[in-house]
Amino acid sequence: MRTEDIQLIAVGVSAISAISAAVSAFYSARNSKTTLELYKLGRKEKLADDLDKILQIGLEYPYLENQSFTSQWDKFRGTDDERYLRYDMYCNLIFNYLNRAFSHFEKDKTKIESFIDVKSWVRAHKYNWLNPTDENENIDAYDADFRSFINSYIK
Repeated sequence: MRTEDIQLIAVGVSAISAISAAVSAFYSARNSKTTLELYKLGRKEKLADDLDKILQIGLEYPYLENQSFTSQWDKFRGTDDERYLRYDMYCNLIFNYLNRAFSHFEKDKTKIESFIDVKSWVRAHKYNWLNPTDENENIDAYDADFRSFINSYIK
């Protein structure tokens, strides 16, 4: 075999290797994108399921969503009244849930509002948010962006 033929074969093998690597990279990227989309869809479905669970608690204990009850938070905060202990935990569920939604929708207020009636929820539980059982609870538990997001509905 001539030297020129060997060189042409080597160039051909290199070209095939390069094409193979490019095709492999393309399919790998496409599969990664699909995997990411499926992961996000799964997270959104989990948010929907969690929302249903929280709403079910509200149906089971309707006073937790009753404005005349929730507006009395300051009077009963720190007491052993079981209803207000339950209410405090319910609010923790709500604000933790909203924090997960805030993260999932990448802080996009419009997307969050199209998924959850966040305005009504925050306003209904604003007394608990503004006066948590532990005064540093919201500062320690949530980052500044989330706190600003919640506070934007209260002001």
